[in-house]
Amino acid sequence: MLVESLYADPVVAELHEVRRRLLEASGGDVEEFRRRLRDREKASGRNVVSGRVKKHMEPSDSADSR
Repeated sequence: MLVESLYADPVVAELHEVRRRLLEASGGDVEEFRRRLRDREKASGRNVVSGRVKKHMEPSDSADSR
């Protein structure tokens, strides 16, 4: 099938396998998975960037006019 061949990428397959194992280690509970992930982030001592993005204001057209 064409759709399956599009997704037969070994890197993508490895990512899916890692995700499956991590979720399995959390008993299939997504909230437990998230808790464990947050704990690992804190224990790493690294600065973890959140997924929140600041909105950037676009310059108004009136500021560009002469």
